[in-house]
Amino acid sequence: MFKKLLAPPGKKPRLSDAEVARKYPRYRTQVIISIFVGYMGYYFVRNTTSILSGILKMSATEIGIITCASYIAYGVSKFVSGLISDESNSKIFLPLGLLLSGIINIFIGVIPSVITSVWLFTIFYLINGWLQGMGWPPGARTLVYWFGNKERITYGTIWNLSHNFGGAIAPLLAGAGLALAGNDPLAQARAAYWFPGIVVCIMAVIIYFIQEDTPESVGLPPIEEYKSEEYRESDNAKLEEDAAAVEMSMGEIVKKYILPNTKLMWSSLYAALVYILRYGIVSWTPKFLATSIQDGGKGITAAAGMGGFSFFELGGIAGMLIAGWVSAKLFKNSKPLTNVACLIITLILLVAYWFIPAGPEYMIWDFAILIGLGASIYGPVMMVGLYAMELVPKAAAGAAAGLSGTFSYVGGATVATLVIGIIVDHLGWGVAFIVFGISGIAAIICTLLSRDKSLEYWEDDKK
Repeated sequence: MFKKLLAPPGKKPRLSDAEVARKYPRYRTQVIISIFVGYMGYYFVRNTTSILSGILKMSATEIGIITCASYIAYGVSKFVSGLISDESNSKIFLPLGLLLSGIINIFIGVIPSVITSVWLFTIFYLINGWLQGMGWPPGARTLVYWFGNKERITYGTIWNLSHNFGGAIAPLLAGAGLALAGNDPLAQARAAYWFPGIVVCIMAVIIYFIQEDTPESVGLPPIEEYKSEEYRESDNAKLEEDAAAVEMSMGEIVKKYILPNTKLMWSSLYAALVYILRYGIVSWTPKFLATSIQDGGKGITAAAGMGGFSFFELGGIAGMLIAGWVSAKLFKNSKPLTNVACLIITLILLVAYWFIPAGPEYMIWDFAILIGLGASIYGPVMMVGLYAMELVPKAAAGAAAGLSGTFSYVGGATVATLVIGIIVDHLGWGVAFIVFGISGIAAIICTLLSRDKSLEYWEDDKK
């Protein structure tokens, strides 16, 4: 029954040329809005525990256990969901995961014993993490089916901004929940889960009505035909490979295009290292800023710590836009070279973030650096999924993006949450920053090893 629910809708009879010309732009606008708003909604209910890390009465290790469980489940789910998504209807797949994730967060908020028990909390967050894995793959599938090669960096950048809008708005929704619950700290914490959960359930219903699966599912030609003038002669081999892959089973695609793909594996390992930086910084920023100076933190208030979470995400908006432009204009659409430039800046800012003196009087400098770190880290974060999709045929886009996500979360986010939490409790914040620095250097090496020069071209390159 579940398989029938998710089954692709099939192809509809081709519309007339006049209708194609009229409807194609409208549908493309619809689907980019759908995957943007939909994935933004996933972020409303993904990192609430990290947002509240300066408020929840738990140790860094306990918070690490809870968030780590979510990220491990998310990472595995992202790959499994990628395999399923490639053979499913994204019109259903995308909003279904959002709806179920919203319901789980409502349960966390309304069942009194959940947030007072580390292990019960962990179980619920593990389920939430699995459902969160249903968000990225259908968005990746939508991107490759509705947008051509040369415009994909532009629309991919737009889509990836949903990370940051979602991450920046999430503390506001959590704060609204806190405000709704009065003065009881436990009721406030619970409301920070159920209120965003209700919001995303409503969003899921809206997404269902504006998302579409593929152009062929609504009577339109494939994107390669609609944007034929944008494809180079050298793209023909890739188009033929895409066509052949459509006829293959998912098992055959994995054996031929995923497992033996060395560059995809290096790219996935790079993704894990970048996610140590991404989640290591953003997940612990609220607690790091709220921790007293005597304990190695910045000695700022818990509310300011939540603000730091938002500033990091807002910086990512500028970072993705700049990274997309730099990739297209300076590096021949080379995502690995763009990543190297961003990571060098990240390493410099990490040193500044650690060595800026502690205390409320230096808070403005901490926030400024967090904006810069968001900008420098989210460029590579955006490139992770986009580059993975370029390294495989279109029919395997969800699986490639899912594999990259599995490395990102099972490897990267696990270290960023549980391992860093243990390090903070037992060795201090300084050792945590050393781990971040090593991760950045290793990420530079891995992204260079993943570089495929055949995918690089200027926007006006006609071969």
